[in-house]
Amino acid sequence: MTHVPRPLTELTSRACPPGIQWPAYERAQVRIGIAHIGVGGFHRAHQTRYLDDYMASTDDLNWGVCGIGLMPGDESLIRQLKQQDGLYTLTEKDDHGSRSRVIGSIKRLLFAPDERDAVIGQLADPEVRIISMTVTEGGYRYDFEKDRFFSDHPDIVHDLEHPESPRTLFGFLWQAGRRRARLADDGRVTLLSCDNVPQNGDVLRKAMLAFIELAEPELKPWFEQAVTYPNSMVDRITPAPSSADTDLVRNEFEVVDPCAVGCETFIQWVVEDHFAAGRPALEQVRVQFTSDVSPYEKTKLRLLNGSHLMMAYVGYLAGYKRVDAAIKDIAIRQLVRDYMVLDAEPTLPTIPDMPVKPYQATLIERFGNSRIGDQQIRICSDGYAKLKNYSMPVVTDLLSRQADTTRLSFMFACFLAYLNATSDDGTELEIMEFNLPDELNRATRSDRLSLLKTDAFFGEHPDPAGQAFLKEVDHWYRTIVDRGAYDTLVDCLKQSA
Repeated sequence: MTHVPRPLTELTSRACPPGIQWPAYERAQVRIGIAHIGVGGFHRAHQTRYLDDYMASTDDLNWGVCGIGLMPGDESLIRQLKQQDGLYTLTEKDDHGSRSRVIGSIKRLLFAPDERDAVIGQLADPEVRIISMTVTEGGYRYDFEKDRFFSDHPDIVHDLEHPESPRTLFGFLWQAGRRRARLADDGRVTLLSCDNVPQNGDVLRKAMLAFIELAEPELKPWFEQAVTYPNSMVDRITPAPSSADTDLVRNEFEVVDPCAVGCETFIQWVVEDHFAAGRPALEQVRVQFTSDVSPYEKTKLRLLNGSHLMMAYVGYLAGYKRVDAAIKDIAIRQLVRDYMVLDAEPTLPTIPDMPVKPYQATLIERFGNSRIGDQQIRICSDGYAKLKNYSMPVVTDLLSRQADTTRLSFMFACFLAYLNATSDDGTELEIMEFNLPDELNRATRSDRLSLLKTDAFFGEHPDPAGQAFLKEVDHWYRTIVDRGAYDTLVDCLKQSA
């Protein structure tokens, strides 16, 4: 007998065929204790998965999530999740197979552009003790190069002039803070960044205080004293949701879920234990709480994110569209291994519960995961921002030690060649650079190295070590243009052997 696939909702869930895991707790009893801004694929593969596990394994149902879509582009996702009562399927995949489950930790959905009052009310609700967010680097309106808040950003200016109709994270938090400050217990709350931004809690704090200094200075003491901003490190490779995820749950479980998410099986969350109004005991589901996130963050950013970039640009130029295909190439795999062991590892701290050798081996295995189908373009995108955050600190450390920088100069040259939007075989490449200023992009067309002579990298007047590195980059770039990225990679490996 053929079953008709059913939409995923609370009412239809129990009527679906077996084989898919459902929330093992009474969702009707769940209370909202967390408001989360930015309900994209990563949040639904990571934080809500941990919370789903936590509520299934404890009697503590006080940490349900209200998911808030802040951007106009979030409308269709929020609308669909509302129709599904906040339920969606998460499929975790590796080369041994996959496992799907329905996540039930999202209890309410709000679309901020149309539901501003409801969003502010939810953020101000004293039952909400944590306001978390995944808004990407751009959402913080922060100039990381000059360590300053973008107070002149049009959306920030709008929120300062029109507080009744906020657009940004900060405008909404301002209005919620005004209400919370009047509560009996001072409305204490934790603002928890879950973005892949170095020192994300510190950045959030600086940006929030800079905004409130402009908006309502009298409220600044509340944001300083009643609010905490823990740093956190998040890790789970989560490709952009695709039709493959939707098709899988439809075909295997007869469930219609346009919000399905696919990801790898590995998951990690390290959080600074600095909460203003309590937190769920997520250590019971293997979240790591610590007094200092920075060693974990440094290790993850330099090994995972740095290795991603090391293989992404040369792989993309060489014609590899998927990460798993690129890492299985012998030369690219050797490049990544050498980078991990010879370049990144000597710059890393020792972490007893995160030994570096097993972590490196795990990363190679994760990169080779063919079932998640991670795309090179996802890794390559926004390279200007990624290189300055993930790769430039390694370069700086190596130069200070007078160590070999062959592989890193080659990788920077591959990035510059990638901006030409042409692969080794002449195929036009898709380029997505959200944070590369237009004037700088134009300048690089006549002088590629001008991009690396900005404050984010070596500055207008590099020191002798910086000049030597740029000379290496220029050599590799010219060779790539002349012979192609892959043949140049072979030369790079020989030179650094």
